[in-house]
Amino acid sequence: MAPLPILPVEVWRHIFLLILRVPGILLFDRLDPFSESREADVYWNNPLTCSALLLVCKDWHSIVSELVHEHIHLTSSKQAAILADRLEKSRANDGSRALGSLTRRVDVQLHNPVPKDSTNIARLLRCTPNLEIFINGNFYMTLTPTSQILPPTQTSTEIIQALLKTSAHSLRRVEWTCNESPGWSNLMDVLRDLRGLRSLTLANIHGSFPEKPREEHLILPNLKTLILGDSPSFSHASLGNVPLNTLLMMLSKTPDQLPCLQRLEGFSPFSPDFLRTHGHKIRVVRTVAYTPLLPEIIAKCPNLETFITIFPHQQLEHLYHPSLRRIGIFPISEDLVNVPVQIFAAYIMKPLEDLMYQIEESELPKLVQIRIRNTGTLAGVVEHPLFIQKWWRRWNSRGVRFDDKDGKPFQIGSSGPANEPSQDKALVPTPGPIS
Repeated sequence: MAPLPILPVEVWRHIFLLILRVPGILLFDRLDPFSESREADVYWNNPLTCSALLLVCKDWHSIVSELVHEHIHLTSSKQAAILADRLEKSRANDGSRALGSLTRRVDVQLHNPVPKDSTNIARLLRCTPNLEIFINGNFYMTLTPTSQILPPTQTSTEIIQALLKTSAHSLRRVEWTCNESPGWSNLMDVLRDLRGLRSLTLANIHGSFPEKPREEHLILPNLKTLILGDSPSFSHASLGNVPLNTLLMMLSKTPDQLPCLQRLEGFSPFSPDFLRTHGHKIRVVRTVAYTPLLPEIIAKCPNLETFITIFPHQQLEHLYHPSLRRIGIFPISEDLVNVPVQIFAAYIMKPLEDLMYQIEESELPKLVQIRIRNTGTLAGVVEHPLFIQKWWRRWNSRGVRFDDKDGKPFQIGSSGPANEPSQDKALVPTPGPIS
């Protein structure tokens, strides 16, 4: 093996950044919904690559070790305990160069965590004074052949306090994405203390709103993105969610409560009061569109530029909007599914055809792009070349891009879209939650 080139540490660090850091991993906000990447893609880094680089030499070990601790992704109780011990030891021995001071993002995805796990997570968080992103994806599910999601559980107060006492000044993005969520009291502490918060995701809020709540005027001065409900599918479990609707009402009093809001996602219909107060600021809406109130919802967002509907819930007749530029048709699930041809044609392609006609008949003078995210329950769309050809021609004649999940225009070829490989209609399910 040839000797390694002699390069400054800064050069090696930049090289390793390109190898180890997943693009978008440290963004303060969620990815643009029209991005080619998914939020789940941030977990695709290969740990074997990190392990191999750590073993090359002492200098590489030092650099790679620092980069590895920028993003901590906890998936097991053992891992949480080991990393908590490591960061506490580093804090005691390394002072300002402690590994935890380098951590900018922490994701926790523990299956059926126990109180000891919460203690270890809190220990770890107390060692991360510069933390900017905290994602809680803990999920509770029965370990039976017919795995069932368990009732919602509350995030430990110990974890919330560790976050606020250690990194309230630096946190910019916090998310609860599964069936563990903060209680009302803890959530209010988060919203009061995180003045720099830019992105908030809440699948739910645990417990009932206090009978005698503290009267206060919540202001989130920097919040740009608000996502409420079980994203990304926004199932019917989110409809009529009393805690989330209560939060919307609390934030609906005056426009100064959310001066920077631009992106709103959740199960429609959104609170009318919330839209009357903040609708003029919103540029991006993502929702299940199965509601006759949708035209009214969109009308209350006069500066809307991007609308994402979760398919197959759709009802988009008689839309008019002067500034809407992009429409996305995204699957209710990005897990691959096994669907017989006849069922797919009846329950996916026919409603999708109807949706296309509804959009075509709408008054959208600024529309420039329609994207079908042909993955998961919509993956089989590319096996219907007549549909692709028909709508590519119709939208192209109007100067509207008709794009696939990668942001590439559907191409017309002799055997269907030229930029898509043939896919078998029988696809294998992939388990696990999508963040």
